[in-house]
Amino acid sequence: MYVSGVNNQSYAAATQKGPVNQLGKDAFLKLLITQLRYQDPLRPMEDREFIAQLAQFSTLELMQNLSSDFTSIKAVSLIGKTVYAEKRAEDSAGVLPIRGKVESVSLVNGKVSLRVNGYDIALEDVKEIYSDEKATEGDE
Repeated sequence: MYVSGVNNQSYAAATQKGPVNQLGKDAFLKLLITQLRYQDPLRPMEDREFIAQLAQFSTLELMQNLSSDFTSIKAVSLIGKTVYAEKRAEDSAGVLPIRGKVESVSLVNGKVSLRVNGYDIALEDVKEIYSDEKATEGDE
């Protein structure tokens, strides 16, 4: 039995992943404060509900910190490995291909930066990571 769609959006377009709007900790706090400000004084929020919301907030903050820590650990594990990156050229619209060993890792403006062949490269600009064997094969 064939069932037509409710809207004109195709299956492929409906299943494509786009940017996900996530509720950050600041938005969560604003929601909680608004809820407390406009609650009915004759029926205040129950203690259990309030404690559950605070626990959710704590969990959200811990997950964000864990994600940040994991990214830093991942970057530190790249020291000494050969990587290929495409850095956006500052003077033009093109990209500068960079291949070499990661010399150091630093945190610049809250983002992880790798030092490769004298260039500072954002972690998200790394396209390939080579094992030692593959890196030496490519250099020959």
